[in-house]
This record gives sequence, structure tokens and C-alpha cells, in this order.
Amino acid sequence: MKLSNLLLFVGAAAGSYFVVKNRQAITEEFVDTSDRVEAMKEDLDIIQNSLQIIDQQKALIKEYQKDLTYKFKVLEKDFQTRMAVLQEEKQG
Repeated sequence: MKLSNLLLFVGAAAGSYFVVKNRQAITEEFVDTSDRVEAMKEDLDIIQNSLQIIDQQKALIKEYQKDLTYKFKVLEKDFQTRMAVLQEEKQG
């Protein structure tokens, strides 16, 4: 048996021993990591849903903005008309 094969065998045996020895800690770490991944997936779903709601609200806000701009222009013209009438009455 070559020395390199012997070293590989000893390394593999030592690695297996440490894996078996620490299997509980490795299992707990794996379960914890899996739980975190699931929580991140749920958070991602919530974030994506929130982004869709924000996009919908942006469109609604644009509509409100257009409506308010129109109403402001109408109000401004009405105000100008009333001011003109008042000035005419004041002069006349």
C-alpha cells in the first residue's frame, strides 16, 4: 500500500469519526439553517406581495394627483372669476 493511499484512508477515517462524533451538532445546525431558509422564503413572499401593493398604490396616487391638479385649476379659475367680479363691483 502506498503512503498516499494510507494517508487518504487515515484522513477519511478521521473525518468520518469527527462527523459521527459531532452528528448532533451538525444535525442541529442543518435544521437551524433549513428553518432560516424557510423563514427567508416567507419573508421574500411578503416583500414581493408588499411591492405589488405599492405598485398598485402608486397608480392610484397618480390618478389622485391628476384629479387634484384638475380640481385646483378649476378652483383657481373660479377664484379669479370671483375676484374679477368683486373688483368690478368695487369700481362700479
